[in-house]
Amino acid sequence: MRVTAAEGLRVPLENNPRQYVDAEPVDVPDSSYYRRRLAAGELIQAPAVSDSTIETEQAADTATTDASAKARATAKKGATL
Repeated sequence: MRVTAAEGLRVPLENNPRQYVDAEPVDVPDSSYYRRRLAAGELIQAPAVSDSTIETEQAADTATTDASAKARATAKKGATL
């Protein structure tokens, strides 16, 4: 199940209370702990991530990495001239 914390809250993870669910969606097990937090309004069910969304995010990461590598190569080339 994918959840985020309600606005302004940080909810401890079930098996690691020093790490938190906050504004960024995370996948958690479908356990009674998280269901109680959902019922209390501390957590909000986030939309599931589809395979196409994952592929789009990976493509964006690759494009950013490629652009960074080109910029470094250009900067290095300019520095050696």
